[in-house]
Amino acid sequence: MAFAGLIVVVATLVAGAAYLRYQAQQKRRAALFVVANGLGFQYSAEDPNATIGLPFALFGRGDGRGIDDVMWGDHEHVPMRLFDYWYYDESSDSRGNRSRRYHRFTCAALTIAADCPTLRIGHEGFFSRVGNTLGFKDMELEYEDFNREFRVRCEDQQFGFSLLDGRMMEWLLKMRSIETIEVVGPFVLLATGKLQPEKWTALARVAGEFHAHIPHVVWTTWPRGSA
Repeated sequence: MAFAGLIVVVATLVAGAAYLRYQAQQKRRAALFVVANGLGFQYSAEDPNATIGLPFALFGRGDGRGIDDVMWGDHEHVPMRLFDYWYYDESSDSRGNRSRRYHRFTCAALTIAADCPTLRIGHEGFFSRVGNTLGFKDMELEYEDFNREFRVRCEDQQFGFSLLDGRMMEWLLKMRSIETIEVVGPFVLLATGKLQPEKWTALARVAGEFHAHIPHVVWTTWPRGSA
């Protein structure tokens, strides 16, 4: 009887924890719906636009991955999507017990009017965690403060030097909360740690600022349709 009682207690605790997670998820989604309305965006709890299929290295990490809570629209005339992204690494111990370690982000993905060579910018710690998945060489820029803070890997160094002019590097040094930026063709990804709903509007603003800081030479040298 004692064992049966223990099972009931454990089952009750598990059900209670699941209910609390559900309630927190519903509260988050309601708050994100309000944020989307404020931005003039559409919102979905799932990923109706196949965002997970965009060609970013971050989306290939781990043993499993997914996207939740997507909002999309034009912000300051820039098409973008904001969303939660997660992936997990699966491992097993000496007894064969499997476990998962989750990594969670909130991201902004932009579509820009350029066909860019692949480039990735990340803080040193971020690259250490996710590994060298692109296989491109590190770039050294002329701004030592920037080199100390970030690592840059690029398919075409001419593009890297063109995008990362002094103005862009100064701006990036102020955006320490952004963990990584990827540019692949006309797509740009900005990823940070998972954000509370009230901070998503600021992420949309940061994404718009990144677009505004793209040097004119990028638009003229790598125009959309040139690749």
